Amino acid sequence: MESVKEIALENGSDPQNYSIDASLILKELETILHEDYSQTLMISAVLGQLVEASGKDRLPPPAFFAYLEILSMISDAPKRTKSEPPDNIDETTTRVIELATTLVSVICKWNESGVVGISKDCPSELTEVAKSVHRKTTLLQTGMWICVSCGRIVDVKTTRALMCTECDEDLNSDRERTTSSRRERERTGYGMSSRGETIE
Repeated sequence: MESVKEIALENGSDPQNYSIDASLILKELETILHEDYSQTLMISAVLGQLVEASGKDRLPPPAFFAYLEILSMISDAPKRTKSEPPDNIDETTTRVIELATTLVSVICKWNESGVVGISKDCPSELTEVAKSVHRKTTLLQTGMWICVSCGRIVDVKTTRALMCTECDEDLNSDRERTTSSRRERERTGYGMSSRGETIE
């Protein structure tokens, strides 16, 4: 809101005429996440990497937790998938980051140590999101993490790609099985099909 007020004053407007509507932010996020299933998967992967990053590129965990909650709210959405990835995926991802960060700053109560509860300005439809952000942030501050795959609480130091060790190993073994079976099925040697015919 301080930024909004500064921009309003710079443009000769009354800062009291502006506010941040958390319900509209929620609707905007839902619209983006409904657009295209493949785009949502790409955005989720980028945010997952950013929340595990360090330094200035790190996505604040509370914003990521809010994103996950909103994503879970639209899990039954039609899975529209376009054949080509969207051209503006970077801009859309940046927009999602801005929206999620702003949303969490409005719906949660903050102090110097971080999230400490639910804001009195939090709309009723976002109360559960704010509660979840508060719980998960508090858990993370104690050195724990909730595996995004199985939901178990684990030591944050043992996680990889936001998953517990077991889920990460299961995912990797599934990927290796898929890759090896595809390799066996498609090729027996360079330039040869499985029937031994030369491929031009």
